[in-house]
Amino acid sequence: MRTPLLALVCALASGCAYQTVQPGHLGLRYDPAVGLRRDVVPEGKHSLGWCFLRDCGRIVDFDVTFSTKQEVLKTTSQEGLALDLQLSVIFKPIISELYELDSEVGPNYYDEVVGPEFRSAASGVFAHHPYSELAANKEKIEDEIEKDVQRRIKGKHIAIASITLESIQYAPEIQTATRQRLVAEQESVRQKAAIEQDAARQKTQMENDALKQKLALEQETAQKQSEITSKTSEQELTMKLELAKKKNERAIAEEDALLEKAKAAATVAKAHAEAEAITILAKAHAEENRASTQALSPLTVQMKAYEALGQLGGTGTTIMLGDFSKVPQFLFPPGLGGGMYPLFGKK
Repeated sequence: MRTPLLALVCALASGCAYQTVQPGHLGLRYDPAVGLRRDVVPEGKHSLGWCFLRDCGRIVDFDVTFSTKQEVLKTTSQEGLALDLQLSVIFKPIISELYELDSEVGPNYYDEVVGPEFRSAASGVFAHHPYSELAANKEKIEDEIEKDVQRRIKGKHIAIASITLESIQYAPEIQTATRQRLVAEQESVRQKAAIEQDAARQKTQMENDALKQKLALEQETAQKQSEITSKTSEQELTMKLELAKKKNERAIAEEDALLEKAKAAATVAKAHAEAEAITILAKAHAEENRASTQALSPLTVQMKAYEALGQLGGTGTTIMLGDFSKVPQFLFPPGLGGGMYPLFGKK
């Protein structure tokens, strides 16, 4: 640091020396009398003092921005195939450890520490990977290299920001084999796509056929169900009609039975009435006969008897009645004489 007195002396004397710290840089003041100072010198122009008859020392400059270094590395893959690689590493010094970095490693810390460890770590990582995985696992390989470099430079006062794999150059035979493999892979992909397309087409066709069969089966099932339903409905209707018919027949039979019963009742009533009428008529005839019987005289009875006998014998018939002496006298009324009945004698 410049003091006002030192600045005044430097302004009066022509032997005063200066050193500028550029933006993005920091410095450490080295004084031959006291050695390297720990105080960090910021960017700007700094006076080193009057250096006419003595060594004024210097400011050790450090670029504290991120720096990028590229490395071309020749190494081998896991199979032992030669690889030409181009890698980049981004790094910077740890600002709080600039004094230790300068006193232990020095300003040329990349060539002393970072570069060798970076190349060694990269060679070790690539030796554990087959060449076929390098392009596909690029980010993973970069992370492995970065992790290994950080492990190697731990305590060296340097920070590693990232490591990138810029390019890979394979050996000619690898390039030929890779091209052939890529062509084979592309052909395999094409064939696989064609097979998958054909399989998809067949699957679609099978699905369509299955769908058609399903629809046909559903349609046939629906038709059969409709037929069964229709037949069932028809049977139910027939049964209902038969049942209604039987009900009607039963009702008619019941009506007929009631009618016959009514007819029978009427017949019975008529017969009963006729019987009663006959009974009454018989009684009347009996009464009439009885009355008639009571009204007949002996002569009337005798005349009726002769009329009956005459009808019994017919015309020109002679009837012998036997011994007329034995004939009861009541058959010959007193008024009848021998002249009327010449065949009869008197006693």
